[in-house]
Amino acid sequence: MIDRAREDALRLDRGYLAAFRRLIDRDRTQPVRAVYIMSVAGTRAVPTTPVGVLLPMMADGDVDAAPVLEKGWIVGIVTRTDLIAALARSGLRAKG
Repeated sequence: MIDRAREDALRLDRGYLAAFRRLIDRDRTQPVRAVYIMSVAGTRAVPTTPVGVLLPMMADGDVDAAPVLEKGWIVGIVTRTDLIAALARSGLRAKG
C-alpha cells in the first residue's frame, strides 16, 4: 500500500500523504481492493524452510514478511518481527 501511495503521488503530482489518504478513504466510490496493491512476486516459504534462509532476505529491509505456502495454499506468514522474536527466544534458551 505504501508503494502504491508513492506511485500515485508521483503519477498524480500530489504529495505522498494526500495520495495515501486517497487510498484509504472510506468514502471512495470504488474501494481499493487487495488485488491492486498486492505483490505476487517475492519471498515465499514452505513450512520446512529453515529460518536461516529467511533471515538474509528480511535483513536487508526490502522484505517485511514471507507467506508460508503448502500445496499452493497460504498456511501462515513469517514477519521480520517473528524472526526477531524467535532469535531472542533461542538466545535466551542458549544462555539459560
